[in-house]
Amino acid sequence: MKILFFGTSAFALYPLKAFINSHIDVVGVVSTPDRKGKRGKKLIETPVKKFAVEHSIEVYQPENLKSDEVYKKIESFGADIFVVVSYGKFLPESIVEIPRYRAINIHPSLLPKYRGPSPINYALLNGEKYTGVSIIDVSKKMDAGDIYMQWVEKIDKNDNYETLHDRLSKVGSKMVVCAIEAIEKGELKPRKQDESCAIFTKIIEKSDGKIDFDDMSANKIVNMARAYYGWPSAYFVYKSKMFKVLEAEAVDLNGLPSTVLDISKSRLVIGCKNGSVSIKKIQPESKKPMDIKAFLAGYKFEVGEVIK
Repeated sequence: MKILFFGTSAFALYPLKAFINSHIDVVGVVSTPDRKGKRGKKLIETPVKKFAVEHSIEVYQPENLKSDEVYKKIESFGADIFVVVSYGKFLPESIVEIPRYRAINIHPSLLPKYRGPSPINYALLNGEKYTGVSIIDVSKKMDAGDIYMQWVEKIDKNDNYETLHDRLSKVGSKMVVCAIEAIEKGELKPRKQDESCAIFTKIIEKSDGKIDFDDMSANKIVNMARAYYGWPSAYFVYKSKMFKVLEAEAVDLNGLPSTVLDISKSRLVIGCKNGSVSIKKIQPESKKPMDIKAFLAGYKFEVGEVIK
């Protein structure tokens, strides 16, 4: 079986590695174009492109997929099936119809729940106990294709975006190799999604991570720290400085929102709209992440102080 792999972000790396280590032939990789870094000088390669180049796999990076030139190039790879993993662009139906077995997608949620670009973030943000991975047919509607197989994954209370992202990527890498083999043998019969149960996610923005102790519950803030770990991070602004909350715990201590309720050498508790939150790991602006004990050795707070 020859596959053409469509992928861009780090989530696609484990599946691509799994194909390379299997008997399945990766005839090429399609990734989004390199982008300029923050200072606009150096082009940043996508994680998938970088990995593919290291393994001598041809990489194609079209700006869009709608021209005749792109169609002919993708057709020229001679793939039997397309595999789409965190690619970042929608595949037109004309492209999907090129290979004999069309295209399949790895999506890190239990579809139809959490369609769209941020399923892992939303599962953590909403305090889900379980999530999963779905292997689906690529369809005209986003993440609405028929389901070939699904895996249910328990979310640990200590999971954050980084840990859950990596685990689901590894799970998906095993599933997709099995799916390819079963599809080739005609052993998989996809089932339709229940449209009435569809839940959609949106692109996460920097502002989503801003903590409002006056208007948010302790549990929401704890889930924000988990869901936005890495980027954009859950954060609050104090004395014109940004402080990223990387790990927190809801505690039973009542008091005014946005107010320091308890302080010691290794404990900082801030009141919320409902309950209070104990910060466990934090990153001050322009500093490295640190546990709360190290943080409090250099930053002084007092009970009753307002964090705004």
